[in-house]
Amino acid sequence: MSRLERVGWGATLLIVGLAAWLRFATLGEWSLDGDEFYSWHDVQKMLAGEDWPHGARSHPLGYLLILLSVSVFGLSEVVVRSAPAVCGLLAVVALLRMRRDVISPRVALAASALAALSPWLIYHAQMARFYSPLLLCVTLATLWALPGQGCRPGRAALAWALAVLCHPTALLLGPGLLAPLFLPPVRWRVLWGLGSAAVLCIALVWFFDGGSTRTVALRAYAGLDPGRYSFTHFLSGLGYNLGPMVGLLALLGLPSAWADRRGSGSTLLLSAGLPPLLLLAISLSGLSVHQRYAMCAVPAALLLAGRGWEAVAVRRPLLGWALAVLAVGAFIPSLVAYQRDGDRHDLRAVAAFLVQNGSSSDIVVADEHATLQVYLHAEPGFADTVVIEESFVDEKKRHDFLRNQSEIWVALKLSRLGSVYHDDLLRWLEESFTEITKVGRVPPPLARHDNRYVIYRRSQRLKPSKKPTGLRGNR
Repeated sequence: MSRLERVGWGATLLIVGLAAWLRFATLGEWSLDGDEFYSWHDVQKMLAGEDWPHGARSHPLGYLLILLSVSVFGLSEVVVRSAPAVCGLLAVVALLRMRRDVISPRVALAASALAALSPWLIYHAQMARFYSPLLLCVTLATLWALPGQGCRPGRAALAWALAVLCHPTALLLGPGLLAPLFLPPVRWRVLWGLGSAAVLCIALVWFFDGGSTRTVALRAYAGLDPGRYSFTHFLSGLGYNLGPMVGLLALLGLPSAWADRRGSGSTLLLSAGLPPLLLLAISLSGLSVHQRYAMCAVPAALLLAGRGWEAVAVRRPLLGWALAVLAVGAFIPSLVAYQRDGDRHDLRAVAAFLVQNGSSSDIVVADEHATLQVYLHAEPGFADTVVIEESFVDEKKRHDFLRNQSEIWVALKLSRLGSVYHDDLLRWLEESFTEITKVGRVPPPLARHDNRYVIYRRSQRLKPSKKPTGLRGNR
């Protein structure tokens, strides 16, 4: 084995080792957060033989992977996240080792290193949802679709179909995968097969998701907004999550991709560019879009970034190494913060605090009440403790809570104070509650988010009002 080969294998082992450690070392340390609650709840319903939720009917693959893990190993945070973590690691390996006929070792190392260290991809690899399996499937589809000796249109079509079964946003990758098939010689059989598969996938989503897709389509046609995220949220969030250095390197890779006569460059350009552009157009129309909906474009974007780094490193090695240090260094603050709290709010710690300082008869108002309820009701004696979502606390409830004999606790996200919560709720807290503590890790310098909960306890209680005397005669 030559010295260059030894260096290559050493870099390969380093990248895979880092990717595995970042995804598996802390897999069970974080409490459920955000949409993970739906996976946790829905998988239990599926195991109990109840009707599948609409998400599991329209895009079942991610649910089935989690269901298989839970049915074999039992229900826990580690188990529900294990399948997404494996998929996230395999996506890094695929970028690193596949399609060396059209992807140079430098490009593969750069793309896989960015994927291994990206806090956004680590987060989704440790999240019990379907975006990490989606990343693996679209990575395989993108790699197999690249024109060249190793091009496998059939495998690319199968991986794309599996990606659609992870989440319908994989359909946005279609133009990038189909474009090479229109180049001479045109593969009409493959085009026909892909078109039939696309129609079948759309039909499955349309008819078996409980009507949610039809609802979104009808609301879009009517000009209504079904969600909260807009053009600004999408554009800023996408650039923020992928990282500015990844975007800069991808821009540097555009000239080489444009000049690539083998066709792989144009496939990467279409695969990386069209999904975000389509989502931007959707967001401009007023519909809700999320940054993770562009996950199908991430593999091509990482490969373009690898091309950009290679173009600089070959011509100016010192500048290339400087860009590599900057690209890795840009991830370090988020990675340090991630090792502390997983970029999640610790609802398990909130439940532990309430158990230690409260009683089972207390009433808890909380952001993400359903997830907090999972942990609080699991504690001995707290199975019947009332937990209410903060957005459901109207003026009448606020008044009733001040008169209630039970102790009242409120748990809100620190990062949302002053920006998300209603002014009436904050005024209620200021007048009648006392801040007791903050639960969670203090973020390090340059961290993106402050993932702590603020715990309040009622500081004054109103006396119950007397019944009007005019009602006594109606007894």
